[in-house]
Amino acid sequence: MDLPGEASGIFLKEEKVGPVELATISFGQRFEITPLQMITAVSSIANGGTLMKPRIVKQIINSKTGEVTDIEPVEKSRVISKETATKVLSMMETVVAEGTGKNAQVAGYSIGGKTGTSEDGVNTNKYVTSFVGVAPIEDPEVVILITLYNPTGEGGHQGGGVAAPIASQVLGEVLPYLDVIKKEEEQTNSVTVPNVTGMTITEAKKVLKDVGLEYETQMTSEGTTIENAVIIDQLPKQGISIAEGTKIILYVE
Repeated sequence: MDLPGEASGIFLKEEKVGPVELATISFGQRFEITPLQMITAVSSIANGGTLMKPRIVKQIINSKTGEVTDIEPVEKSRVISKETATKVLSMMETVVAEGTGKNAQVAGYSIGGKTGTSEDGVNTNKYVTSFVGVAPIEDPEVVILITLYNPTGEGGHQGGGVAAPIASQVLGEVLPYLDVIKKEEEQTNSVTVPNVTGMTITEAKKVLKDVGLEYETQMTSEGTTIENAVIIDQLPKQGISIAEGTKIILYVE
């Protein structure tokens, strides 16, 4: 490991894993891992089932001599079959296309992902919200993990509501930067998010409808009729390219 301070995961010993523990482990409970370990695991799926050693430094350049030392990728082992990896990627793509990860969509690109919402302690009313994504599905080049610790904004604490939109914004910048080609059939169905902050819901509804976008509202105060409520923020932000029909989250007061 290139990070000597990286913590180890916390898992039950194999002899203590019974039917109940096995079931809960399958959906993400009874163990703890670091963000780097999560990214490494998802990268194994993106790599067709091959586990790679995390590489923090890609290249070292001697500032005095100009000598370049490349840190080559290290393949560790195959952890799942290619067939299983392909199936999981397909499931992740469905999460973003039709499920809780819709807010992570980026027009023209096939994004896969999984939202996460976990309790931070027992009866603390605190949460760890996350979204992990892979793009593009057909030939993965990027794995992204967005983790928000105890989000307290108007968007709530669900991974699909507050973490997935951030992933959309990041991937919307990263994928074009990496020269990942958009799908031609989707280019004509992409729209640019307009700025509707400062508008009332009635005004914003017309603007969003004209460009082919849906919306949902998050109220920050009581006693205001929804039609006259003023929008104080929005997700995704102005200028982001997204698929036509995507739902914009409007925060109003």
